[in-house]
Amino acid sequence: MEPVPNKINLLIIDDHAVLRAGLRMLVNAEPDMEVVCEAENRREALNCIAQLQPDVVLLDISFSSR
Repeated sequence: MEPVPNKINLLIIDDHAVLRAGLRMLVNAEPDMEVVCEAENRREALNCIAQLQPDVVLLDISFSSR
């Protein structure tokens, strides 16, 4: 996805697809927020950040220890 103007653009990083999907649904239900990328590992996360420069990153705390 591309960043959405006039919205808070988010990246969700978690290794559980079901959790990412649920968070995406909650965030995208808000009129001023949009999930622009999801990642399940560091490589995907860094690619998303480099390409899309999201405003906010939601990160699974245990993700950083792997």
